[in-house]
Amino acid sequence: MLDIFTPIISIAALLSSFYIGKKQYELAQMQAVAQNKTELYLLVQTITLKDASGKQPDKALPAIYIRNIGNNVVYLDKYLFNGREYPLGGEVLPPVSSFDGFHYIYLPTDGTTHISLEIDFLDWTSHRWKTKGYADLNDGIWKVTYSPCERSQEKR
Repeated sequence: MLDIFTPIISIAALLSSFYIGKKQYELAQMQAVAQNKTELYLLVQTITLKDASGKQPDKALPAIYIRNIGNNVVYLDKYLFNGREYPLGGEVLPPVSSFDGFHYIYLPTDGTTHISLEIDFLDWTSHRWKTKGYADLNDGIWKVTYSPCERSQEKR
């Protein structure tokens, strides 16, 4: 009778080990997805341009301030501004957790009150991402609205 318990206990231990290993793998996958989150943060900020020679007065220009709030570096490929494409050539945008990197997109000062925007970029694994949005000028103040970043199915 004792001879039958040993193989049963061994099989139960093997099945339990398999189940625990499978659950650990699933948890590790969920953790990796959470840690590799890719997201940009956009806000409007006034940028002051100063003339190095001091001959021209300072200029205060509105701009969209882009920051990488994900955990890994991203590479800015291009952006569409009111339908016009502006290449960025893979400009590196490090995560704010390691370096305070940013990119500015200047907003118009010619009376335009609405702009559309789409930013295309690559993550560290060369997957393409994009975020779309717009900005409106109300009472002299620009307000930006944008969607969460979406991953494209294609790789670079």
